Amino acid sequence: MFSRPSHLDISDYAQEHRDLIQTYCQLTVQPALSNSDTTRLADILATAETGPLIRFILDEADHMLAHLYNFIDDRDIAEQQQKLQTSLSDAWLNQAFQDLAYRLQASQCQSLQQYLKEQGFYEGAIDGVLGQSTKAAMQKCCDQQGELPQPFPINTPDVVS
Repeated sequence: MFSRPSHLDISDYAQEHRDLIQTYCQLTVQPALSNSDTTRLADILATAETGPLIRFILDEADHMLAHLYNFIDDRDIAEQQQKLQTSLSDAWLNQAFQDLAYRLQASQCQSLQQYLKEQGFYEGAIDGVLGQSTKAAMQKCCDQQGELPQPFPINTPDVVS
């Protein structure tokens, strides 16, 4: 089996295993395999199971071959990428919202709500509570501006008068 020497980068590793990768690509595009080809492909796949880098390279080869032979519809890919982006954005916003809810003092939350209201994203009361309407306003702001609202440094403590 193959193991990755620590001094090689991915291109060196791919070059070192070029014959294995080339054989894999040749076998995977065949409409039918002989017994010996089936055994060779099984050996290559077993090798891939033991090494994450060779597994990654073979996965990339599969992806390239799927595009080459039109097994992948670009519209499906675009739709999947959009769904992934939405999921990642939602997860990121939820984490950011939880972080803000933990870190913000009431007056800072009021400042955030005031900023969101001035920008046209928030219609609720300026009450210093990070509730669902504040979260929805932050989502609208992120969707439109591409980032969380930053009306002030988040870690700044309230001014003592």
